[in-house]
Amino acid sequence: MPELKNHTQALTAALLLAVTAPHESIAAEVVGHAELIAGGMPPADVDRVKDVIEVALAMLTPEA
Repeated sequence: MPELKNHTQALTAALLLAVTAPHESIAAEVVGHAELIAGGMPPADVDRVKDVIEVALAMLTPEA
């Protein structure tokens, strides 16, 4: 994993890990970290990160 340089990168990584975690317990732990990171960020920045993750996952996950 690359070195994370700021809150935006850390939140992006945490959200991506949360939705791709192999086990629910790992996902829950990562969500907790993501919430802590997001708490220190402006809401608009958090929303932008969520939007990017949503688009990236939609592009990587074929429609059923």
